[in-house]
Amino acid sequence: MKYILVSITALLFFSCSKKEEIKKDQTGFAKEVLSSAIVGIGRIEPDEKLSLLATEVGGVVRAIHKKENDKIVKNDVIIELDHSVQDAKIARIKSRIQTQRAEINIAQLNLKEQKINVANKQIELERLRKLQEKGAETKQRVDNLETETKIFQTNLEQLQSKVLAENFRLQEIKQELEVSNREMQQYLIKAPGDGQIMTMNATKGAALSPNQSFADFIPKSSLVATCEIDELFADKVKKGQKAIIRQIGSNRTIGSGRVIFASLALKRKSIFSEKAEDQEDRRVREIKILLNNQTKYLINSRIECVIQVSK
Repeated sequence: MKYILVSITALLFFSCSKKEEIKKDQTGFAKEVLSSAIVGIGRIEPDEKLSLLATEVGGVVRAIHKKENDKIVKNDVIIELDHSVQDAKIARIKSRIQTQRAEINIAQLNLKEQKINVANKQIELERLRKLQEKGAETKQRVDNLETETKIFQTNLEQLQSKVLAENFRLQEIKQELEVSNREMQQYLIKAPGDGQIMTMNATKGAALSPNQSFADFIPKSSLVATCEIDELFADKVKKGQKAIIRQIGSNRTIGSGRVIFASLALKRKSIFSEKAEDQEDRRVREIKILLNNQTKYLINSRIECVIQVSK
């Protein structure tokens, strides 16, 4: 009988302890579900996406003017491809321009001379007509001079047309020069805007193919944390909410910010889908968090975004 009482007492004590443990576990689970924060995985990147720099034309790298981590402004020359052939074309066109200007000068001098000749013929014709009126000159002589004057006038008009044509020809050559200069500029690869070179893959003396990427360019913009929030909690995220940034796998806070963008649509996991067991039908909402401190992060760092969703 004594042993039976001891067994019953032990059983009751064990039962009460188990209920208490279950109660504690249930309380802890409720706190997690009713938490005021949502956690998402993200990475640090510029608000303006990274871009790959490429060349429009192919060629051998003559010089590299910017290297990794260099800050650049719009139209800075980053790399220079060999353009000796283009330089030769430009020099030849410039020589043609000088020759054409000489041709125009000759045509203008001939035109000037012909104008003088026409003026003299007109003066002489007027004098002969007055003499003819007085009977001191024959009609045949006047008619011959009128014919000569008309011929001189026709030659004058031809020279005027020649000067005009030579000037048009000069403009055509200048346009050729402009085209050649623009073609040569393609061998000077320039910065598309203000920013910074993140990686440089080109080397001096190496050949680059057309449209081949040679560097990663960081546009000048604010740093943001781009995060993906699971669809179960996506509707709780709104612009303006505060967030803290943590290292992945750690509770250590490394920064803070606020939500500045929340996608209007769900999409499949993209940049953060790395596990084989990830479900294909799980969708996420992309958000961006503007970071308060813009200097303490490394671009492309993986981080956790903890968004405060409660008021």
